[in-house]
Amino acid sequence: MNIDVKVLTEIINSWDPVGLLAGGAPEDEYSIEIREIVAGGTFYTRETDLARLIYTVFNDKMGVKLNLLACLNQAFKLTEQMK
Repeated sequence: MNIDVKVLTEIINSWDPVGLLAGGAPEDEYSIEIREIVAGGTFYTRETDLARLIYTVFNDKMGVKLNLLACLNQAFKLTEQMK
């Protein structure tokens, strides 16, 4: 799946999975994670795979273990907006 960076940025920023934006962090706080998800997302077509990618990227880059169901919800939002 070709993931649009702008769409993914809007989804991740509105989700604010670590609460950094709510704490006053800059809007590009998750840009590294977003770029990695976009790069890795080209290999996936199912929401479950995208959810695992989101989970893995945030775990690897920030050491944060997100709720996998929350990641799946974001993956569904992404695929809906990419249609």
